Amino acid sequence: LDATLRSYQEEGYRWLCLLGKLEFGGILADDMGLGKTLQTIAYLLHEAHNRTQGRAGASLVVCPASLVYNWMAELERFAPGLTASVYHGSARQLAPVEERPDVTITTYGTFKRDAAVLGAETWRLMVLDEAQAVKNTGSGITQAVRDFPARQVIAMSGTPVENRLMEYWSLLSIVQPGILGTQDEFMKSFAKPIETDRNERALEAFRLVTAPFMLRRLKT
Repeated sequence: LDATLRSYQEEGYRWLCLLGKLEFGGILADDMGLGKTLQTIAYLLHEAHNRTQGRAGASLVVCPASLVYNWMAELERFAPGLTASVYHGSARQLAPVEERPDVTITTYGTFKRDAAVLGAETWRLMVLDEAQAVKNTGSGITQAVRDFPARQVIAMSGTPVENRLMEYWSLLSIVQPGILGTQDEFMKSFAKPIETDRNERALEAFRLVTAPFMLRRLKT
């Protein structure tokens, strides 16, 4: 890694590594500007090292179209040893599994159109940048991401909840399926008691259940 992680960034990197060891998913929800991308790139390097040891496959990064080449630039800057490619545009081609780079970057739009192509083989890791793009439980992109064959999913979002608690259910149902039950169970056990009744016991229970799978630090 061609960078020095700050103490909280190293903590985030180690948390990602622990999740990977346990094959759990998670939400990296640090405030904007605290280096979510750098922490994730450090983890991508870790996974690439595992891949060279024969213990892991390739990684897929899904992000808004406006961030594709920012991701490429950040990878080249901070992890020049990683191989990376962009799967986007009219001439896009996905390399065979045995020739695939360490990191493939695509957009949410391309992912939705080509989910079957991308999902023909299982990926070791899928990273969802600006993951609020999949907070709508009924959208086509959310369903495509939820059904995608990846052994681990990491969501990055500085705003994991913008309007209602159900957005947490949507993200966690992707990164750690089943941890919050069905939508109806979540509404009954958490969303309604917390949002409508301001039930402190339900809020504390929600925090205990979700804490292992979400890391959020504020600038303050």
